[in-house]
Amino acid sequence: MRTTLAMIRRIAGAQTRRLVLPVVFACVESLLQAAMYGAMIATILDLLAGSFTKDRLLLYTVVVAATFVVRCVFTAVNYVQTQYRGVEITESLRLGLGDHIRSLNLGYFNSNSIGTLVSALTTDISDFEVVLTHSLATFFKIAFFSVVAVAFSFVIDWRFALVVCAIVLLSLPLMGLSARVARRRGGALRSAVHGVISRVVEYLNGIKTFRLYNLTGEKFKRLDDSFQELRHASIRMELSVMPYSLGFSTLTSCIVPLALVVGTVLFGQGLAAPQVISLIMIALALSTMMTSLGSLYPEMAFLNRAGESIIRIMDERPLGGEGRMAEEPRYDVAFEHVRFGYADDVEVLHDIDFTAKAGTTTALVGPSGSGKTTVVSLVSRFWDVTGGRIAIGGEDVRGVSPDDLAAHMAVVLQDVYLLNDTVENNIKVGKQDATHEEVVAAAQAAQCHGFIEALPQGYETVVGEGGNTLSGGEKQRISIARALIKNAPIVLLDETTSNLDADNEREINRALDALMEGRTVIVIAHRLNTVRNADAILVLDKGRIVEQGTHDALLQEGGWYARMVEEQRKARAWAV
Repeated sequence: MRTTLAMIRRIAGAQTRRLVLPVVFACVESLLQAAMYGAMIATILDLLAGSFTKDRLLLYTVVVAATFVVRCVFTAVNYVQTQYRGVEITESLRLGLGDHIRSLNLGYFNSNSIGTLVSALTTDISDFEVVLTHSLATFFKIAFFSVVAVAFSFVIDWRFALVVCAIVLLSLPLMGLSARVARRRGGALRSAVHGVISRVVEYLNGIKTFRLYNLTGEKFKRLDDSFQELRHASIRMELSVMPYSLGFSTLTSCIVPLALVVGTVLFGQGLAAPQVISLIMIALALSTMMTSLGSLYPEMAFLNRAGESIIRIMDERPLGGEGRMAEEPRYDVAFEHVRFGYADDVEVLHDIDFTAKAGTTTALVGPSGSGKTTVVSLVSRFWDVTGGRIAIGGEDVRGVSPDDLAAHMAVVLQDVYLLNDTVENNIKVGKQDATHEEVVAAAQAAQCHGFIEALPQGYETVVGEGGNTLSGGEKQRISIARALIKNAPIVLLDETTSNLDADNEREINRALDALMEGRTVIVIAHRLNTVRNADAILVLDKGRIVEQGTHDALLQEGGWYARMVEEQRKARAWAV
């Protein structure tokens, strides 16, 4: 239990104190339950003594009824308080954990599956919520009632109380073993749950491909295997815990028959019959509580695994930086002898040194794997550099908060993701408080106003998850409208026209011209017409800048860039 309390304090932080009142109420409820048992014992004793009268009946009825009503009130209030406070804590936890995950570098997402992340934000937090709203109060209720029951046993007869304590102490190791097994097996079960979520997401995302290759349903073996593993892990979990949990319940169930035996012996030694009956009733109540504890404790141990998963995420170090950009910063982007490696100290960028001057366009070209995307990722601070520094207006980006840095950048990627929302709301991602007029103006500049107006509900048309009701070119232009409405001074572009037909490419190039005007632009490009008018062209190869200059200057050098231009010229001349 100490582990559970430490986990709750670690995760809930200062909000842990909000759980004190529900725990106190649970203990009061235990006292009220004990009072009802006391009234029952008193009734039985009066019946045996022949002193039960109408007045006693009325008294006991009033006591039991009043206790029952008060207990119902406490139970209802405690339930509402526990649910309300637990849900509030987990709401803050979900928001905080989501915000924390957002602040991590991309390496975390590369090394953790989508199933792990989705499960952490859904299943793990839901399981932690169960600990707060059900398990915690129930545990303290059982523990407090048991302490009260044992205390009354000592008041009546210390010998009987020692026997009860001995049985409970003998059974505790079994409860501890059940919890230990639940924690150990719980790790495998949670991994299986993560695997299922990952496979389901993979299946849904790739359903078109799987249907084309006839891999749907049971034929998609990866999904079927993950379900099988979950089934086996669940069975192993239950079968592993069952012997210890059953042993604990069996041993604590012996409290009642032992109470009969010990009570009989003590009766023969002079203990009065009313005391013997009281002890047997206490044993009955205590045995019932121990049975509940036997199933609750391993369940809490398993749910603790959810807390451990949450803590592991919380312990991940976010990108640093709390500062803000200057009020009127210069928007030149400087790479100063930058080195970078993703993992295992293997560098992918070596001594990258260049400056993208404010208001100019810098194009990155080079073969696949040369480091172009990594350069753009470092500017937007998806990662932090291993060596050297990146500065905007002379200020190291590592000292700027990621949110403030992102506010000064607009990014247009090759793979566009749209929300399952209206076209207008998708454009307003770039500026949440934009007016409809601003949205239309951005759409017109992005060359997408025409096709939006032709949609069934115009700007109010829901585009489907990922924008699956729109073509690639239409999605690309909406993403440019997003960037335009944001009006950020720095623009980062991945190759946005490489997979488009000529008509769409012309439309998008006009949209990009509007987006790039007067801004600091860094663009990854392969096509000649995208880069020939750039103010500076950087040719990367194996993580190094091997050529840099203007289009005309690089053609004169006769290097990689000149060969690329010649190859594209030949390709355009091909005919079938």
